[in-house]
Parts: sequence; structure tokens; C-alpha cells
Amino acid sequence: MRDFDDISVNLNNHIATITIQRPPNNFFDSFLIQQIADAYVELDEIDDCRVILLCSDGKNFCAGANFGEDKDMHNKSHPYSKLYDQAVRLFRTNKPVVAVVQGAAVGGGLGLALSADFRIACPEARFSANFAKLGFHPGFGSSVTLPRVVGLQNSADMLYTARRVKGEEALEMGLVDKITSKETLMDDSIKFASEIASSAPMAIESIRSTLKGDLADRVEEVVAWELSEQIRLQKTEDFKEGIASSLERRDPKFSRK
Repeated sequence: MRDFDDISVNLNNHIATITIQRPPNNFFDSFLIQQIADAYVELDEIDDCRVILLCSDGKNFCAGANFGEDKDMHNKSHPYSKLYDQAVRLFRTNKPVVAVVQGAAVGGGLGLALSADFRIACPEARFSANFAKLGFHPGFGSSVTLPRVVGLQNSADMLYTARRVKGEEALEMGLVDKITSKETLMDDSIKFASEIASSAPMAIESIRSTLKGDLADRVEEVVAWELSEQIRLQKTEDFKEGIASSLERRDPKFSRK
């Protein structure tokens, strides 16, 4: 494996651990997602890798975009176009992925967690599809992946209200597959990954392909729509107010303009 700027990759006992290293919040951009996708592609070619753990250093798994500095967001003609090209690549690889969520998975960070096959979290974890409070349309393929995991009604709840869903509720709605203490989160995630790794690797990849079906194609199609809506809504006063209120840590005052 080659070295990356913002992630580390370690392979041990058939488990590849990819660690995002932008603490404390691990804000994402197209470059970070490209690195993760590149690592997935390389690991696909390594027979000794049977499962991937995706985790983060610091307080949060991925707290979304850093709106004050995010170059993708502030591209007026094509916000997130490069990011979504890279996001689609996450869905086209072969090895199963377990996301380890120790804190916030917000916005695109939620989208990243949803790209994994499984999510293991602690009670302190929190998940938020906060797009509507930003005057923005969901992205990262979450229009497809969130309903696929939690159902249409739970998705509408999360997307319309933009509320935070904590670990235990996330488990109840199926957003999280296992809950464990923050102290044992990594150990328990490795234990779960080891159970997957103990199965026949070619059989796992075959089963995974069957279960996922055309998901990658559906994500590729929906991100094009998500992007078009983001471009449209980015021109509104409500979008400006949503971003401003987020940066200023206050409630937004939307005007339908």
C-alpha cells in the first residue's frame, strides 16, 4: 500500500483498518474521499484483505463539511461535483466495509457512514442529515442509501427535521447495526470484522455483490440529481442564511427566497 496524506491503512489478520486523520472533526472534501476510494481499490487487489474497518482519529467520525473553508461547497457552478465522482467509487469496490462511529456523522459524514456495509457505534455517537437546515438538498447518494438502510419514513423524519439521532435510537431504526461502549468500540469492531474475515472470502464477495445489486448505478444516477438540486438551491437566500446560521451557531430564519 502506498502512503496517503489524510488516511492511514494497516492490514492485520485479514482486516484492513483505514483511519481518517483530520482530527478532531475529520471534515471531508473531495480529496479525502478520493484517498479513501483509492485505498479501497488498492485493497481490492490484495487477497489477504477480506474486510475493511473505516474509522477516524479524534472526537468525531466525520462532522461533514467545513463550510468556512470547503472549496467544493463554494464552487458556484459545480459544488461537490468532484466529491460525488469520488463518492460513487466507494460503492463500486468489492470488499465489505464496517464503519466505526465514535462521535458525529453529519451531512456528508453520514453519507460516508452509509456507504459502508455495517455501522458500529457507541451511545455517544450521533447522526444527522442536516441539509434542510442549511437550505440545501441531501448529497453523497444519501437520497438512496438512507431509505435503503432505515426505510422511507425514518429517512423523511431525519431529512425534514435535520435532527440528531443518538446511538441507541440509531440502533432501533437500523441505522446502526451494533452498539458498544466507547471504551471497547474499536475492540468490538475488530471482533465483528474478524467474524466476517473467518468466512470464505470469495463467497462473501459474491454474496455482497448479490445483496447490493445495482446500488452503485443507483447512487451514480441520484448524485447527478442531488447535484442539480444543490446548484439550484445554492442560488437562494435561504441557502445563504442556512450556511451563515451554521457558522454563527444560531437558529436560521428562512424566507423562501
